[in-house]
Amino acid sequence: MAEKNGSGLFEITFSFLTGALIGAGLALLFAPVTGREARDYVGERLEEAKGFVGDKVEDAKKELSRLEERINQLKEKIIKTKEEAEKAEEA
Repeated sequence: MAEKNGSGLFEITFSFLTGALIGAGLALLFAPVTGREARDYVGERLEEAKGFVGDKVEDAKKELSRLEERINQLKEKIIKTKEEAEKAEEA
């Protein structure tokens, strides 16, 4: 399940960046603006993409941290159960 979520995050991020680049390219081709205005537009879109990707990276870090904590809890539970089973076997 985690693989699916990670893959979805990649797909969303890749799609967003691809759309931003295509949009910026089309704007350069069809918009009647000066070169300076076009560069400013592209710069703004890239900053938006950078913010979006940064947010997604932070979300992924939080999710990984949560999953790591859950794995550690399960690991402790397994160790405890194993120890209890060994004690019961000895008795």
